Amino acid sequence: MKNKISTWDYLWYALYAFGGLGLEIVLMSLIEPMMFGGISTSNYTPAQTIIHWLLTMLCWGVTATLIIRSSKKSLDFDVLSDSKPTRNGQVISAVLVITCIVLNAFDWGILKIIGEFQKKGLLLFIFQYMYYFFEVVLVYLIVAFGQKFAESLLQKKTQIPWGGLVLCCTWGAVHILSKGSIYTGIGVMTFALLYGVIYLLLKRNSKWSYLAMVIAFTI
Repeated sequence: MKNKISTWDYLWYALYAFGGLGLEIVLMSLIEPMMFGGISTSNYTPAQTIIHWLLTMLCWGVTATLIIRSSKKSLDFDVLSDSKPTRNGQVISAVLVITCIVLNAFDWGILKIIGEFQKKGLLLFIFQYMYYFFEVVLVYLIVAFGQKFAESLLQKKTQIPWGGLVLCCTWGAVHILSKGSIYTGIGVMTFALLYGVIYLLLKRNSKWSYLAMVIAFTI
């Protein structure tokens, strides 16, 4: 007999994904100081930076895999949806993605992807973007489970981006602390809300939603 599924379980899974992102802090504060002799992350060599990203990607990949498998088994909820987006939904999503790219460019003074390449060089750029791809997997999971939680609570599907709001209050808000900037935090929180809207516009299709979030975040 299956355990009774609680509405709050969906929120917990969103928080598990957020906690998975937080594993990077564990690496930087506990594991890597022992590996690298306690030097500051700002003084990492390129090799140490790549090792940090690889360890982080490993943690994030394992976390995402466990969450996806567990939710399908325990919650009877497959977060990997292949529903077909509408043409209008795709067009509006594309506009929102372009909006995110423009906002990124305004912040960087250049397209983010170009700025990252100029700042880091080819090798670090490749690993940096691999790191981003893994990060967005967990970002997507927070949106999907956050949306499912709210709709289970309301007992109906809705076009209000609750998943984006959950992402805004977790991944978005924490950037105020991690970056030490209210301006940066508000910017990421805005992106989080837009990701929630994009997820709904694309009919919760996991591949399209993930791709849109990746493009919006990295370019």
